[in-house]
Amino acid sequence: MTDIPLTAEEQQELITLLCSLIQHPSENPPGNENSVARYIADLLRSEGIETEVQEVVPGRPNVIARLKGQQPGKRLIFNGHTDVVPCGTGWSVEPFAAVIDGERIIGRGAADMKSGVAAMLYAALLIKRRQYAFNGEITLLFNVDEERVNLGMAHFIAQGVEADYAIIGEPTSLEVCIAHKGVSRTRVTTHGTAGHAAKTRHPDSAIDKMAQLFPELLQECQRVKQMQHPLLGNASMLVTTINGGSAPNIVPQSCSIEIDRRVLPDEKRSDINDSVLSALSKSGLTSELDYSLENYLFIPASAIDDAHPLVEAACKAVTTITGSARKTIFDATCEAPFFSVDCHIPTIIMGPGDLAQAHVKDEFVRIEELHQAAQIYTQLALTLLK
Repeated sequence: MTDIPLTAEEQQELITLLCSLIQHPSENPPGNENSVARYIADLLRSEGIETEVQEVVPGRPNVIARLKGQQPGKRLIFNGHTDVVPCGTGWSVEPFAAVIDGERIIGRGAADMKSGVAAMLYAALLIKRRQYAFNGEITLLFNVDEERVNLGMAHFIAQGVEADYAIIGEPTSLEVCIAHKGVSRTRVTTHGTAGHAAKTRHPDSAIDKMAQLFPELLQECQRVKQMQHPLLGNASMLVTTINGGSAPNIVPQSCSIEIDRRVLPDEKRSDINDSVLSALSKSGLTSELDYSLENYLFIPASAIDDAHPLVEAACKAVTTITGSARKTIFDATCEAPFFSVDCHIPTIIMGPGDLAQAHVKDEFVRIEELHQAAQIYTQLALTLLK
């Protein structure tokens, strides 16, 4: 395996590409990825790369592009999301100005994850322009709504996806991440009867009912914490929000909490829901009459064997470009299980930028990592699709 250097002009072009992606705001919420998606599609089409724009919901399109090799062969997916989290306050620069500060590019999405998108885009441009020989097919998927409920990824896989490898360009500081925990989010709502606080002799209070559920929920949190995985450590369960009542002189008619549950490989949505319901049943309250449960988000965990050919090829490519490679786990949740669990496609997570920069003010990526990522993706594609 040999290095694939970038010329000075190519390095600058890639910097400009990332800055342009940042300068197309795509905050989610509200979910306004249309502008950046159209920019990406126009760029790919201008290079003669077959590109499709698919509306997931009005104004929120996925971009899917394909490069076909000289002969049939294996299929590789490069994936990144086009949405970013809201900016918030306290920035020292304009969040969407894409400020170059020495060896860094600062802006919302610089790390999470428009640098990964830019590097994947540029790898496709390099392969196309330099006419590198490969077999099979490279698919670029840039999806909407990763930061919320993954409408874009759900839309893509619903059409049927077949591939031999998938690479998610989330920020990993170019480390090869082979596993991450999933996430399950559940809303529990207790039901009471509204009435005047001074006049009701036997108040049917939703808050009182929630208080009855809490000891059982906290016991379940402790039970979940004992579950272990050799790579990912323990599962977790935590009550993260609580809301109830409407006024200080009204018996609360409703109270709701949200539960964040971090999921280990092989855990299923039904198992998690059943365990929560089992815990709540010990309270003495009646399901549906006194309380209800809504599991509104479930993304399973993802894992790949650390000796898988995709992992080995990724480590070799990273070592060639940077001098060393490290296999590790990804601390957040991402799109990987849509491929690895739902479609049985071997998947890794690897991209430029530090995950610690995600969702913070003055988010940045190091320019050197951006350049290295484009080289690594190019190298890896050519290796996997010999």
